[in-house]
Amino acid sequence: MNSESNFLIVYGLQNFVSCATNEGRLIFTIRALQSDKMVRHAMDLINGRYGKAATVQVA
Repeated sequence: MNSESNFLIVYGLQNFVSCATNEGRLIFTIRALQSDKMVRHAMDLINGRYGKAATVQVA
């Protein structure tokens, strides 16, 4: 298990957030079916851990 998968599991995001890499850049995708509060929470956690090294998108 890579560190991104471990991060998602530790913070309980694995059910609605996925992570992929594209040209060496991390891309986190949050499923838009979640409440706005959960989307913001996931974005805050991801940005706090990875900062500008990751792109966060809601789909």
